[in-house]
Amino acid sequence: MLRSLRPVLLGVAAMCTTHPVWAESPSSDSLSLVVMDPLAAPLSCPCVEGYAQRQYEKLADYLTEQLGRKVTISFGESLKGALEKGEVETAHVVVGKDSVVRADASKIGQRMLPVAQLTGKDGATTQTGLIVVPSGDSTRKVEDLGGYRILYGPPECDEKFAAPRQLLEDAGIAVVAAEQAETSAACSDGACKIIEWGDAQNAAAVISSYAAPLLEGCGTINKGDLRVVGETKPVPFVTAFVNAELPKSDRQAIRKALLAVMDHPELMLSLETLRGFVPLSDDYRAYYQQSTEPTADAAPSGTGPPGVGAAEPPPPPESQLGWTGWRGPHRDGRVRALPTRLPEKMVANWEVPLAHAGLGGIAATDKLVVIGDRNLDNTGDEFRCYDAATGDLLWMVDYPADGHLDYDNTPRATPLVINGELGARVYLLGAFGHLTCADLATGLVYWQKNLRDEFQAEHELVWGMCSSPLIAGGNLIVNPGAPEASIVALEPMLGTPEWQTPGHTTGYGSLTIATLGGRQQLVGHDRTTLGGWDIKTGERLWTLTPPRDGDFNVPTPIEVDGKLLVTTEGNATRLYAFDDDGRIVDEPVAVQPRLAPDMSTPVVVGRRLFCVCGRLYCLDLDNDLAVIWEGDDDAFGDYAPIIADDKHLLILGHGGELLLVDALADRFRVVDREFLFDDDATREAELYSHPAIVGQKLFVRGEAALASFDLD
Repeated sequence: MLRSLRPVLLGVAAMCTTHPVWAESPSSDSLSLVVMDPLAAPLSCPCVEGYAQRQYEKLADYLTEQLGRKVTISFGESLKGALEKGEVETAHVVVGKDSVVRADASKIGQRMLPVAQLTGKDGATTQTGLIVVPSGDSTRKVEDLGGYRILYGPPECDEKFAAPRQLLEDAGIAVVAAEQAETSAACSDGACKIIEWGDAQNAAAVISSYAAPLLEGCGTINKGDLRVVGETKPVPFVTAFVNAELPKSDRQAIRKALLAVMDHPELMLSLETLRGFVPLSDDYRAYYQQSTEPTADAAPSGTGPPGVGAAEPPPPPESQLGWTGWRGPHRDGRVRALPTRLPEKMVANWEVPLAHAGLGGIAATDKLVVIGDRNLDNTGDEFRCYDAATGDLLWMVDYPADGHLDYDNTPRATPLVINGELGARVYLLGAFGHLTCADLATGLVYWQKNLRDEFQAEHELVWGMCSSPLIAGGNLIVNPGAPEASIVALEPMLGTPEWQTPGHTTGYGSLTIATLGGRQQLVGHDRTTLGGWDIKTGERLWTLTPPRDGDFNVPTPIEVDGKLLVTTEGNATRLYAFDDDGRIVDEPVAVQPRLAPDMSTPVVVGRRLFCVCGRLYCLDLDNDLAVIWEGDDDAFGDYAPIIADDKHLLILGHGGELLLVDALADRFRVVDREFLFDDDATREAELYSHPAIVGQKLFVRGEAALASFDLD
């Protein structure tokens, strides 16, 4: 059946395990191109005519000509190996298997930005994983693999690890924990092992679709030795990345040159490509949008690890659209990747005037930006939607909403975007209780109601209705604060009540979802107490009245390791545990009296908690909320919103000053800072509207304008 097991490392294994052949280190005026494409000629073998012999040296020559700078080329299996050898100090451009480049960049702490995808000879930009068994095995489909020994590929190879594990799970096959999975370094290793073991071993292997022709072509196995019983969903294959540290002009020039490869037929032939390099596709973006938010040590399978800057950091699966509501898709103020430095000068891509200074946050996708404002005479709400790329006004929803509130009358709630069965919709809540469901693309109003009128809320509005709408349990959650309808669940498409629960008047913060004591529940404040509610029925599960009354209850509670962290101006910062029924234990397990914000909601990075209250506090979650450090800065007032990734904090401070802060340092360390607005009114103001980030675009509300900035 097998010619020999010895040729394994001479054939397909060369694609994965060949030692790097590095060119000399580039000079300061040159650029380095590192090729990690398993179909590149130096990383493969000439076994199949016209396949896996990509001549990237010609791409380097082409880039040299197009960019007017010498481009040196190196071939290898990893970035880490290159840097350890000292032959390449920095990889400026990397072309390789998408998930492997991402994993390597994360390991060495280099932030690489995807800019284009290379098409194959079939025009595709994807690959799949193939689950194979020996040809004599009786298994015919994935569902028959229960109890089989599965040999996966390395965790950084999405098509051989994450994708097949998902395929098996979808088929009802139990898979071992990722850290216990059995792996093979190369496709040939796994294929040869299961052939050697024979049919009686109940074993299967996962190989890459691009490697299948080479297994037989290189003589590693004989034709007909293996049979495919399952194929994964497509995952990105070869992607071109640029180093985030390069100047923006260089990155744009490299991308432009790559996309122009299709105009050079001889180069296309050398790269074995039908359409050359193409822009990042919607499928590429969707693939990373469906991934799980990574931790610092998470496996890089399909997640775009912290060392890699995704072209558009993915929101969680339930939104798949962007910065979709209050503090982002998870209401946690987190994004996949922030820049490691701010641009030298942050000039607005566009800026549009607003009628009033505002409190409500921004919702945004890669295409649209939605914000609440008022008409000029301050007698009605105006929610406007702008083109994310140009700032052009696309639509407006307006209606009369007369009255007078402290801190003006603009909407307080952040719009909520959802992608439902009937398309994307946006929910808009004004400060006087007007709730609107509109089509995200067109602004067409599907339904509108006044929550206070419909549910007979009688309490006086001082600061208006502030709680941002929330989707939970398939319903739209709002809190009218009426005696018989303290919290209400509405059917999202129709606006009809699904349940309502009696209780107290509204607080001034937003509800969130948390799993506490093993029970998922709605959590938040009413006017005087903290509470938890059953998501499906609205039943109030528990009530906590704080020792000191008078809190405004603005900051959103956040879940931390199954506990609830609550912070307010009168009762400071507390961490509560829960019993097995999901009910709160009255006495907190930790208290930090020095952090007592009126408005700011904390963010969590690793085992640290950060919050602004006159200064920036860094608290230790593993040491009873002890203060690790405090940061004094003129940019920090009573309120400053924070957006975080695994390494940095992006803080919008007083006067529209943007601060990039090291979240891992043992002291307060500002990495970069930049004022976003030049007008005197904004420079003197404290901005209360929470900004939004989608990919590398930052959307900020100044004192009298909405603006878009590049973080890249």
